[in-house]
Amino acid sequence: MGHNKIKWNINLEKGNEIAHSTIIEILREHNSPLALNELVFLLNSRAKCYKIHPNKKHNCFTKYLKVIHGGIVNFLDSFHIYGILTKNNKIYVQLIEEFLENEASPLKRITKDNEWVFV
Repeated sequence: MGHNKIKWNINLEKGNEIAHSTIIEILREHNSPLALNELVFLLNSRAKCYKIHPNKKHNCFTKYLKVIHGGIVNFLDSFHIYGILTKNNKIYVQLIEEFLENEASPLKRITKDNEWVFV
């Protein structure tokens, strides 16, 4: 589709740092699990101050996550500090404070598998 040709002003580490700090801040403000669509709205509105695209086009931060990580759900699912819940066909996201040791570099999942792996 041409999304892989998009040039970004930020590198992967800076993008992950912005995403983690903003998502953690949003989830800490809401103590209960937050609906994914509300998290996406709040993430896009709070990350508007970052200039992530070299052109003067408006690109929301979730578009960056979709192009780089394959979507916000894949990004959240690849780290242990976020819990993804499905209730009544709605997706909710919760911050797991027990796994949050270092905000700058949260723990990454060991495997990239989407399904359970039995050994």
